Amino acid sequence: MNAGLIGANDPPPFETINEDGAAALLLICDHASCAIPEALGTLGLDEATLNDHIGWDIGAAALTRRLSVLLDAPAILAGYSRLLIDCNRPAQALDLVPLVADGRPVPANQDLSDADIAARRAAFFDPYHGEIQYFLDEFALAGRVPILAAIHSFTPAMTMGDEARPWQISVCWDRDGRVALPVLAALREEGLCVGENQPYAFDPLSDFAIPEYGLKRGLPHILVEMRNDQIRNGDDVAAWAARLALHLTAALGDPAAQRIEFF
Repeated sequence: MNAGLIGANDPPPFETINEDGAAALLLICDHASCAIPEALGTLGLDEATLNDHIGWDIGAAALTRRLSVLLDAPAILAGYSRLLIDCNRPAQALDLVPLVADGRPVPANQDLSDADIAARRAAFFDPYHGEIQYFLDEFALAGRVPILAAIHSFTPAMTMGDEARPWQISVCWDRDGRVALPVLAALREEGLCVGENQPYAFDPLSDFAIPEYGLKRGLPHILVEMRNDQIRNGDDVAAWAARLALHLTAALGDPAAQRIEFF
């Protein structure tokens, strides 16, 4: 199925960087790319729309790459736009393949058959998650408990004209706060405006990676949501990466975040 959707001139379904990183940490970026394979054209959307936040988490990939270097940790980045299939949605989610994104219909996603959706899953979703599972299994075989850190970004306002979102960064978690709560407290101590499960909280139909790999495996974890106007240039990415690397380094030294624990 991959051969029919991903052509010779298209990028791979995921990118792994610093695969031999020494840290007991795995960085993942579910919405790292706004790429569309040649076989699917532009999904009926213009280029500006594809490159807007509905296609990917702006700045998240750059932040993930920088953190990978600073922390000497492996990182896995999804290779294609979430408009094709959302790599952070369970199979039963209504917006797994979005018909409408931020109020804008996605023409090529209308009236897809089950076989069409299965083909997209096989091409874009399964290889990315297979790579995550491979790395987590390798940590387990080595007797190591990694922290799982998912990097996302959100818009300064939900839609144009809506009330501005005040949080510069948000820390999202559910039940297991071993990493999230100390990082949340440390960021607030710096005087930053930090959200907790804002603008998004965990939900069985809106999140996949952290529930699947963090909670089900008992791994310490954190989901970081950056307001995307904070990470739109290299200097800002570097500054935020340095700040987050400091707090994640502290988490790596915390005995509570070095064991399997179920909540």
